Amino acid sequence: MSFLRRVSVLVALITLVAACDLDEEASPSSVQTSTTATLPAVSNPVASPDRPLRLIGCNPADPEVEIVCETYDLVRRHYVDKISDSDLAQAANLGLMELDGASNQTELVCAAPAVDFQETCELALDEAENGAEAAEAIVFGLVTYGLDPNSVYFDPEARDLVEEEQSGHVEGIGALVTAEDSATGELCSVISDTCRMYIVSTIDQTPAEEAGLQPDDVVVAVNGEDIRSWTLDEVTATVRGPAGTDVVLTLQRGEDVFDVTITRASFVVPVVVSEVVGEAGYVALNMFTDNADELFEEAVGGLLDQGVDTLVVDLRNNPGGLLDTAIEVTSLFLPDGDVVVTESPDSSTSYPVSGDSIVPEDVEVVIVVNKGSASASEVVSAVLQERGRVTVVGENTFGKNTVQQRFALSNGGALKLTIARWLTPGGLDFGSVGVTPDVAREIEVDLPVEAVVREALAASVTVRR
Repeated sequence: MSFLRRVSVLVALITLVAACDLDEEASPSSVQTSTTATLPAVSNPVASPDRPLRLIGCNPADPEVEIVCETYDLVRRHYVDKISDSDLAQAANLGLMELDGASNQTELVCAAPAVDFQETCELALDEAENGAEAAEAIVFGLVTYGLDPNSVYFDPEARDLVEEEQSGHVEGIGALVTAEDSATGELCSVISDTCRMYIVSTIDQTPAEEAGLQPDDVVVAVNGEDIRSWTLDEVTATVRGPAGTDVVLTLQRGEDVFDVTITRASFVVPVVVSEVVGEAGYVALNMFTDNADELFEEAVGGLLDQGVDTLVVDLRNNPGGLLDTAIEVTSLFLPDGDVVVTESPDSSTSYPVSGDSIVPEDVEVVIVVNKGSASASEVVSAVLQERGRVTVVGENTFGKNTVQQRFALSNGGALKLTIARWLTPGGLDFGSVGVTPDVAREIEVDLPVEAVVREALAASVTVRR
């Protein structure tokens, strides 16, 4: 089954341990096609024993294959690392090899943004039915096999699912997942014998929780199909589906392998949960969605209005999200200074607080984290810890220090591209080990809120002494 055919429009929530995304999306018209290709704008048809190839450059590109030129140009202009044309073309070849092979013998239009891609286009003759299929496979391969695991190509349907997740209104099963290489411990994007898809957590009162999914369960198959060679996005897109429909997950838990049938449902992702516990305020922030900062500010303000003298901020299993949201959340605690510094090959950019601090300095703040706290969660925890504003309690966080920006493509899809690495204003990089807590104390996810607050406050007292 080809990767293009595996992606479906079925809708549900299975979201990845997310990257920090800039709250911005470039439109196709803002993407300038590359001028590095030495091919002419349109070359003469290339003779082939079985099928003619019309090899073209990018000045301008044919609309059918324009996304190849757009993607190449975006990588050249914005990607955090320098990668050779040869490596990008070899990665694109792997994307074409995911296809089922071509039966069509009519002329194939193929864009080669650089000379090294001519071999890629020749491979497309045997693998792709038409130029559009070849272009999407080339983009998929270039991004999936040529860039880091946090850079992703979204086809138009997957892009819609991403935008739905950021709104917080979702139909689905309600599980957070990640893919990790068992040999290296690093993130990965194509499922294999070593790259395995793990359940990170489930959202309260969702089908995934009711079905008994547990952290560290390994997803082996979906609806009876082995997911090896699928990308993480293909798995999540297939798991998602309309409320009231079923999906069958094959899970491995320890040595046991078993099937679970889950009926999808419609729900709102509980971005923020808060309550008063004794004289302390508890607020859990579950995702950095586009409106999470407003919901978080409202919850914190409500707790302060009730006279709490301590805030416990729960970021356990928060996979991150939008960088702008992380900046606004941090700004509630800091009256001045920078939140984060992003570094790319060509520049360094500082992001200051917004000036909207609402938490008085005499209110103690304790942040609870674990290994599922990633990206934007680490930005907030790290800078507030560095400024001495909070006590961080729990486990070392996930250790993701890259920033992604999403760029729209002319086919209606999008490219999420790693454009920078982040550091605290003091220059600390937590990309390898995560944010180290002031007090290492594992606080189980399923503890009642009262117990979480009690554990967090006890740990913070240890630091103050």
